Amino acid sequence: MITDTNLYILAGFTAPIHIGTTAGALLLALPLIAVIAIIYKVTKIDEIKFVHFVRQVVILFTSIVVFMILAAAIIFGIIKITIG
Repeated sequence: MITDTNLYILAGFTAPIHIGTTAGALLLALPLIAVIAIIYKVTKIDEIKFVHFVRQVVILFTSIVVFMILAAAIIFGIIKITIG
């Protein structure tokens, strides 16, 4: 049975929000990266101590962000060299 609430929830999947391609829109990836880092560390660490866990999550979060920035810069450089 489909109720009005179910239709409202399903409408979010059929009409996605336009995010855009601006540099500011890339900041929306940061919460996703944070969640990925937290979930990954929760599944990999045997014993979770708060300070150690937070330190490991921050290191993983930072390394993912730095790698994404480096990868974007390298791809941008390759495109500029090849296409002009």
